[in-house]
Amino acid sequence: MKARVLPILQRYQGLAGMALLLAVAALWVPTFYSGDNLRNVLNQLAIPGVLAIGMTFVILTGGIDLSVGAHLALLNCVIATWGKAGTGLAPTALMACALGTGIGALIGLIIGWTKLPPFVVTLAAMVSLRGAAFVYTKNANVSGIGDFLAPLEGRWLGLPMPGWVLIVVAVIAGLVLSKTILGRRIYAVGGGGRAAHYSGVPVARTQVAAYAINGLCVAVAAILLTARTANGQPGAATSYELDAIAAVVVGGASLLGGYGNVAGSVLGALFILCTDTLLNLRGIDDKVGLGLKGVILLLAVYVQNLGRLRDGA
Repeated sequence: MKARVLPILQRYQGLAGMALLLAVAALWVPTFYSGDNLRNVLNQLAIPGVLAIGMTFVILTGGIDLSVGAHLALLNCVIATWGKAGTGLAPTALMACALGTGIGALIGLIIGWTKLPPFVVTLAAMVSLRGAAFVYTKNANVSGIGDFLAPLEGRWLGLPMPGWVLIVVAVIAGLVLSKTILGRRIYAVGGGGRAAHYSGVPVARTQVAAYAINGLCVAVAAILLTARTANGQPGAATSYELDAIAAVVVGGASLLGGYGNVAGSVLGALFILCTDTLLNLRGIDDKVGLGLKGVILLLAVYVQNLGRLRDGA
């Protein structure tokens, strides 16, 4: 019985966790199901959802990125500065995506070139990018950026524009992972880098591509964050990397790489967001929520390890 249940739980742990959370919400915080709250949750899901999608590519290769929050903060400040200078929405979005992709690719290149653990490289990147954000803004927020990002705060067919952005990013990312050579290579690298290398997979280039895609997703999230806040904050997005990693793992991905998918990661992001919302509605301190995320991450990894032990991995 246990041998049959564990693989199912491992694969659908995000769905199981979400079902349990919704049941708790019904009993503990009935106001969670109000129309206004549900619309607010859907509107807020875009940023953590997009970040989780980008992190999925990295974790599938067996890597990790601790610099996501600092990376996002830097791009947030840069986008706000461009907006203050009168740059339009389209050129700002294109340049931000190019910059984010470039930073992500550089991180992947350093990992491939130095052979250092991704944890070490991205930890260094986190410190450097956060410092760059403060230096770039002279330790001040960037305000007065105008309304050039206002279209991203509107609605289309009743759904907030950030929600549409999340859907588009999720569909494209899902197709890349399931239908392209790059997607197969990403899974292969995560399944075993040395074996993938001997099979002819360009491991280093695949890692660079995964981190570049992650950087692109960070840029998209930075555009959405700037549209929401209408300013640039060098101290923004603190602990966003924890939320992204937790979302991917809660969604069923393995931190060892080679196992996971986009749908699970988005569901994991929804789970984390709903957990925060429930605690907020109950008036519980957000520091408690931060501790709870650590417990959730630990439990999710434990479930993954149980599945691997069952498979003899």
